[in-house]
Amino acid sequence: MLEIHAAHGYLLHSFLSPLSNKRDDRYGGGIENRMRFPLDLVEAARAEWPHDKPLFVRISAVDGVDVGWTIDDTIVFAKALAGRGVDVVDCSTGGMTLPRGKNLVARTPGFQVPFAARVRTEAKVATIAVGLIIEPKQAEAILKSGGADLIAFAREMLVNPNFAAQASLELEGAAGWNLWPDQFRYWLERRAKALRREGRA
Repeated sequence: MLEIHAAHGYLLHSFLSPLSNKRDDRYGGGIENRMRFPLDLVEAARAEWPHDKPLFVRISAVDGVDVGWTIDDTIVFAKALAGRGVDVVDCSTGGMTLPRGKNLVARTPGFQVPFAARVRTEAKVATIAVGLIIEPKQAEAILKSGGADLIAFAREMLVNPNFAAQASLELEGAAGWNLWPDQFRYWLERRAKALRREGRA
């Protein structure tokens, strides 16, 4: 897959957000003009990227609470992205310096999931949920509820590179060992059984 980064204050986001885009030409002003350059870039990428390979776009679904780029803007943008062959919208938030007195979205577990859910429902495009999703059952619940189609675990994987393997045990029980790489499953599975026999796990 290929992901285009249009979030977090970087170039494409700086065109989208009214907090940073102060242009008075065809690339500034109303939302249609502010979306023009990011959409042009997406069209160019989709023309070159094989159509049997997925194209993702990462966005900041909102700049902050009731300021700048809004979730309603994101819905408009996500529909335009889907219409240009984008397969998945990766929904983050923030990245702009906010005016005094304005706040970012509160960082609580799964705080960006509602944005992914709205984009998925209203723009009719697959989404990725991110943002303090740190437990396997939390992620599974988001998927089952229709909050998103995929979950990203970037920081959790930095903390624990074996997060996915350990999640398989939490979600699948002993059958989860079958999803571990053979190189270290063999001894770790036996160690876990021995520890259980001794009452230490």
